[in-house]
Amino acid sequence: MTTTASNFKKSCPSAPGMSLMELLITIVILGIIMSIMVMSMGGSRQAAEDQKDKRNAQEIASVAAMANAAGASFIVPDDEQATIANLRDGIAPATGAFRGRIFRIPDMHDTEIKGAMRFLALNNSDLQYRQDGSSSP
Repeated sequence: MTTTASNFKKSCPSAPGMSLMELLITIVILGIIMSIMVMSMGGSRQAAEDQKDKRNAQEIASVAAMANAAGASFIVPDDEQATIANLRDGIAPATGAFRGRIFRIPDMHDTEIKGAMRFLALNNSDLQYRQDGSSSP
């Protein structure tokens, strides 16, 4: 007894499952959806990095304001990086009520400080936080 293609189709009129073309179309659609998701996650990641840098800049500016109010001399004119390095190492006022108290920014890596510097500006004897990342007052 010979089985031909027509006899096979008659015995299995509608086989369950997906054809190769349906499978390929499904894979393409899933690929498009995944690429859209990956692109949208990139923007979220950058926004999270910016928020972290802003938070670190606020912390640095807060410590700078406290140290400045206590009379600690840590400002290096026209050099934000050296000023922040002084705060990272710690600085203590020589006189006044806070004499001997060390003002120091919390442990931050150089990359975190570099990111935070985008949101800091050195104005005269003040290290100020800039929300928009501009260096103008």
